[in-house]
Amino acid sequence: MDKLAILGGSPVRKSPFKSNVVVGERERRLINEVIDNAEFSRFMGAPTDDINELLVKKSKDLENDNDRYFSFLGGRMVRKFEADFSSEFSIPYSISVNSATSGLATAIGAIGIEPEDEIITTCMSFNATAVSILMFNAIPVFVDIDPHNFCLDPKKIVEKISNKTKAILVVHFLGFPVDMDPIMEIAETYNLKVIEDAAQAPGSRYKEKLVGTIGHMGVFSFNEPKNIQTGEGGMVVTADPELAKRARLIRNHGESVPDESWDDASLVNIIGMNYRMTELTAALGVAQLSRLKDLNNSRIENVKYLAKNLENVFGITTTKFLDEYVPHVFPMKYEYAAVGVNREKVLAAIRAEGIPLGTGYSRLMYENPLFLRKIAYGRDHYPWKNSNISYGKGDCPIAEDMLYKSFLWFYHIHYPNTIADMEDVVNAIGKVFENIDEIKNVDFDVSASYKW
Repeated sequence: MDKLAILGGSPVRKSPFKSNVVVGERERRLINEVIDNAEFSRFMGAPTDDINELLVKKSKDLENDNDRYFSFLGGRMVRKFEADFSSEFSIPYSISVNSATSGLATAIGAIGIEPEDEIITTCMSFNATAVSILMFNAIPVFVDIDPHNFCLDPKKIVEKISNKTKAILVVHFLGFPVDMDPIMEIAETYNLKVIEDAAQAPGSRYKEKLVGTIGHMGVFSFNEPKNIQTGEGGMVVTADPELAKRARLIRNHGESVPDESWDDASLVNIIGMNYRMTELTAALGVAQLSRLKDLNNSRIENVKYLAKNLENVFGITTTKFLDEYVPHVFPMKYEYAAVGVNREKVLAAIRAEGIPLGTGYSRLMYENPLFLRKIAYGRDHYPWKNSNISYGKGDCPIAEDMLYKSFLWFYHIHYPNTIADMEDVVNAIGKVFENIDEIKNVDFDVSASYKW
């Protein structure tokens, strides 16, 4: 075997992996259509005369050119994207937003969360999952993960429920579906709402059901690292017309709609944000959504190849994706006890071979100083001022062990990277682990990262 690149040998791969941003003729045509029509955004904050009727219409029923819709519910591309998304995911209501973070906040507001309510969620996700809970002054309560699918562990939820718990926010992490049946049972028993963060899992299924459509509300993401991209953007989905109505109000200056006939309950959280998606963004969404199945199939095929060809490498455990899962990245577990080499040294050696391997997020969500110090709104520890909830190291030992000792992530499983590119990944990882003894007692800079 060739000498390791970290020790002066030639790297397995010398060219970067390809970007997952795929642009074709349909994207260009639809963008040009928006430009030619000079309709960058048809949203208006002022309601129409029949706004209450429109707010509960299914997405497919709003896809037409009637000018009365060119106000509170957006323009033609926005409504087409929403209608197409509802069709693709077999869900009656799809509400586009300018990011999945906005979408999560919208969903949390729509279910009627009040200040100092508690929402149970996973400890391992991007910060936006937890921070969205703060948007309506609620408090996140973190739960450890299941080591097999890296998602919130349903068995650890009940012990976290208090008289202030109002919802469960699950994350279908890296494309793995959360075990939803027990969570929905818990929700029914304790009268809780369930919101699904499906940002990393569009197309994944749980027992034949598309994730994001199982709970009371689901949220998807379209920013650049995701399975399909619109630059920034997100989608909120629900089967409940009342939740859809409230989401549409929160998205677009909802405070402009109510009149004296509205009761107090109807006004809760209808503080209209501006979470609106532009026509240009929606045009990209329409084009990208038509690619979703093909793009997901590329991820699936690449991951199958990696799993098959890396499963016998001593020192790592490959992750099994079932046929109904759509992987977002390819995670592996590093076995330090078996190998005896610091994980950072192994990573540096693999990166030197031209493979941008990572370890996941830099920290768990509750390790953010925002949560450790409980400072969000002002300096007086709100919304935690009257709460006994606290956060600290050791709260979620399984997730901490996984993140800081075990995880190895390969990100570039997406189209247009192919099996030929995955061969480089397999060869580089195999090369390093076959020559692992050569780096055990050699000092080198492990902080240098491969640029991708």
